[in-house]
Amino acid sequence: MTGAVAAVAMADFRDRSRRPAFLVTVLGAVALGYVAVPPVSATYAMVKVGSFRGLYDSAYIGMLLAMIGSLWLPLFGFYVVRSSIARDILTSVGETLSASPLRTSMYLLGKYLSNLAVLAAMAAALALIAPVMQLLRGESTSLDMTALWLPIVLFCLPVLTVAAAAAVVFETVPLLRGGAGNILWFFVYPSMFLAGIPLVYGSITAGFQADLATQHPGMDDEISIGFTAEPGALGQFTWSGMDIDTTLVAASAGLIAASTIVAILPSLWFGRFDPARWQRTPSHVSAAPATEAPVAPAFSQSPRTLSPAERGQSFPGLLLGEVRIHLGSVSRWWWLTLAIVTITALAVPADRVGTALLFAWLLPVLLWSRLGTLTYEQGVAPLVQCGVSSRIRLIAEWGAGVLTAVIAGVGPLVKMLLAADATGVAAWVAGATVIPALALLIGSIGRTARVFQAVYLLIWYAVLNGVAAVDVMGVLRTDGSLGGPSPLLSFGVSAVLIAATVLVQEIRHARR
Repeated sequence: MTGAVAAVAMADFRDRSRRPAFLVTVLGAVALGYVAVPPVSATYAMVKVGSFRGLYDSAYIGMLLAMIGSLWLPLFGFYVVRSSIARDILTSVGETLSASPLRTSMYLLGKYLSNLAVLAAMAAALALIAPVMQLLRGESTSLDMTALWLPIVLFCLPVLTVAAAAAVVFETVPLLRGGAGNILWFFVYPSMFLAGIPLVYGSITAGFQADLATQHPGMDDEISIGFTAEPGALGQFTWSGMDIDTTLVAASAGLIAASTIVAILPSLWFGRFDPARWQRTPSHVSAAPATEAPVAPAFSQSPRTLSPAERGQSFPGLLLGEVRIHLGSVSRWWWLTLAIVTITALAVPADRVGTALLFAWLLPVLLWSRLGTLTYEQGVAPLVQCGVSSRIRLIAEWGAGVLTAVIAGVGPLVKMLLAADATGVAAWVAGATVIPALALLIGSIGRTARVFQAVYLLIWYAVLNGVAAVDVMGVLRTDGSLGGPSPLLSFGVSAVLIAATVLVQEIRHARR
């Protein structure tokens, strides 16, 4: 059975590594390594102790990248690896495997190892950029490869096993298989990471604080890991390095063992590719990976093409149909939550309405993520394309996303109107146009909902943490003025995104 597990893992990893998305994933890890070691003049920090950071030597950069990798690689790597079982369903490989003597636990173990291999490739890219960043920053030119890479092996790789196991579990639980699971992971994993810092990094953070106290007595020593905006350059201290002991090694090994057990636990309920179980997934939740699209039905003859006049007359009905399709899939609990958020937005003080809007526009993320993807997920793209101009259809789909934003954000909008907040209203309108435009472009390119979900949640998280550069909603204010892009700029970005979506569609049509 060991050979069968290895065969499943290797076959799956080879298939993934040949896809363009794998290269994008590895390059993303390299970009993370570059951003994680900011220059002296940077106005942000990824890891800091009070208002200080460590000197950029091998020991500190290695630990810095291990910490940042432990947070961001599992968080976003989860979205990369979680389609493995769904791909077997889509390609009918699962049916073949179900007839083989391979046990369910061994199949799940192979998928877990394949997920881990992809995530480990991201960690390897992070390790390779480590010496480059040390030399690039130029604070220490003495390279110690053990100090640079050992923290990634001891800390980052074990944490990646958590994401690899979670991806397997989420794919085998119907309620977590779709977009709801994606949203849940984005909030659950950071909470798990913060709760685990004392256990995983307790000795490291204690060493940071002790060295800071020795070199800069009386300074604030609160540890921050993630992303924080800074008014200026941080101070420096020299970290004495990591002490390796049996407890640290045992903790890493224990985390790997626990993740492995969790990965095979779904064998207790996983249905061995029973079609009846997978058909319970709601129709709007796609099990297809990003690189696959359902096979569309063939046509024996071409349907009648609508005239320009007929296409123009059909637009209102098309727009209404798009709205019904998207909002018709939500549950009564969604509407109840929206009602609570709307009432809260009307009740909060005027200076807090931006925060209410931020949470109001978190609700439609699963609906927006379907823009540009739904016709391909349902296998009806040829039917839609034959009846209506692709450009008109895209505009109608974008319009449905805008109307969804209006419905979700009506509470904050009314509050701004009552307060005569013209600046906030302008930013609200701009945000209602640019967010669906972004979703439409991402969905048209990737034909999967997961990518926009991850991108939008990252933007949402950045705004929540005060990053004004991506605040297209007008949440962040300084003395009443918008901290983020102007509404006019956001309108321009919306136009560019829609034009880019049209171009993507034209290129696809030209290739047929």
